[in-house]
Amino acid sequence: MNNRYGHSQKLIQRYTGGAYLRFLYEIGQHKLITGVECEFPNIQHPQMALLDTGAELSIVSGEVYQLYFQKQVFLGTPVGTTSIHTRLGTFKGSLYRVEVELTAHWGEPLTVEGTFLFCEAWNGPTVLGLQGFLERIRFAIDPNYEQVGGIYFAATD
Repeated sequence: MNNRYGHSQKLIQRYTGGAYLRFLYEIGQHKLITGVECEFPNIQHPQMALLDTGAELSIVSGEVYQLYFQKQVFLGTPVGTTSIHTRLGTFKGSLYRVEVELTAHWGEPLTVEGTFLFCEAWNGPTVLGLQGFLERIRFAIDPNYEQVGGIYFAATD
């Protein structure tokens, strides 16, 4: 069955879960335009991350970076190295594949293995960017869900 835009209702009906989307969420000195709750299961660390469809890469916060090394969690071999140019400056680091769980306020949480930049000098928040993370899930944003905002997510086929 197609909706009024000609799109299949299958995608809408196949969502795994959903969560509140926090607009203009302040975390320390940073303001997340669109914040979403997630957790890094390997270090058991929940946090609010910036959902940024315009970000080329995903990057872990300095706090997450430190916890991986403090807890001596083996990251494996880097899948590459790169640098990013942001409003906070230019940062170089290594790319690793790590699991991230999107917290579900309804339905089921979704765990995704994403590619994240680990950079000791990064002092910004965790960023869930397009390449290596968002491209691996299906998601839809409802800006007016209960006057807060919501995100629906599912695994890709």
